[in-house]
Amino acid sequence: MKLLAFGRKQIAATPVFAVFVAVFAWGIGPLLFLAPAISINSILFYRVLFWPPLLYLIVRRRGSRIDKGLLKSVFVPGVIFGTSTIFGFTAITTTSVANATIIGNISTAMVLLVAPKFLKEKISALQIVLAFTSFAGVLAIVIGAGNTGGSTLHGDFLALINALTWTLYFISSKRRRVDGVDTWQFLFGVSVIQVFVVVPYALITSNDIMAISLRDLGFIIAMTLFSGTIGHGFMIWAQKYVDASVSSMILLLGPVISSTGAWLVYKQEISLTQVLGGLVVLASLAGVVRLSGSAKINQEVLSNADPLLNSNP
Repeated sequence: MKLLAFGRKQIAATPVFAVFVAVFAWGIGPLLFLAPAISINSILFYRVLFWPPLLYLIVRRRGSRIDKGLLKSVFVPGVIFGTSTIFGFTAITTTSVANATIIGNISTAMVLLVAPKFLKEKISALQIVLAFTSFAGVLAIVIGAGNTGGSTLHGDFLALINALTWTLYFISSKRRRVDGVDTWQFLFGVSVIQVFVVVPYALITSNDIMAISLRDLGFIIAMTLFSGTIGHGFMIWAQKYVDASVSSMILLLGPVISSTGAWLVYKQEISLTQVLGGLVVLASLAGVVRLSGSAKINQEVLSNADPLLNSNP
């Protein structure tokens, strides 16, 4: 019986682990985005075009068919996601990676405020306390940045707009996943809608789309496979079983990963205040995950979970 109970705990932890995998994938995404030599708008052009074919192959490989009503179902989150893509990644190239990712994660506070009303999720008093503790760590990182690492007010403002649009996407996608939309079909639909939002913008604003090199192409493919497919795939799957208020808190780990990577790879400065703030964020996240227990996972639903994550090698 003890062995069985231990096994159940491991199964219950799988969606929470999936959230961490997604956040790690997203955390290194900004580092990949800064690597190509072409402009950010050209990167966006190729990035969003590469994703739908890959997701379509995954859907077909799994034996699923594209529902005729899929695009209509995901139209709203797709448009919001495309808008968030433009603001989020433009911010990364116009301010420091630390500021862009940290300000972008203000969406966590927004989700915590609207989760009870729009997602019918309960938030404990201790979760709220840990949320404010995490935000205190985030604030320390922002203040500690100063004007180092290429920080700009314009880029910070774009990151703030990204936080708002990402919150809207997070809520709309969460509600559709709870309604039972398949993970990969959902992602495919969102990626198609994203093309119609981002590609016209990129064509109008870019002047070096045809200047892409093999090196640039390699980095864009890596973005598509890792940050795009793995990151969003794991998060969208996990959203069906993990409260948005929990997964959004774990998202705060992303800026720590991105900031550390930018310091190591691109030599963007990180102050001692930022390091201490990052430690506060990590400590708060550990408390949120421990407090959530099994993250309110429905065991009956989990038994029929997506085989992408619920099967042994």
